[in-house]
Amino acid sequence: MKTFIYLSMFISVIGCISSCKQEDQPQVFNGIVYDVTMSNITLITSKGDTVNISTMDDNTNKVGGVLLDDSVEVTCVKEEIEGREILQAIEVTIIKK
Repeated sequence: MKTFIYLSMFISVIGCISSCKQEDQPQVFNGIVYDVTMSNITLITSKGDTVNISTMDDNTNKVGGVLLDDSVEVTCVKEEIEGREILQAIEVTIIKK
């Protein structure tokens, strides 16, 4: 009987730990700036994918000065805003102007 209780407690603890939301790891995208606005950067990656990344509420020292056709590396994380998952830029590095 004790074994059953210990096993139940162990399974409950493991279930609680695994159900906790894990923080998303930063993603890095390399590409050419296709479009840029005050709050978004749209990249075309080397694979030909189009990626839209939000720059809203970012530190202008780490995200700024990006122009069309710049080659950039963008570090971003996924965030949920109003029930939608978006990519939020953390840092933008201009590789080539």
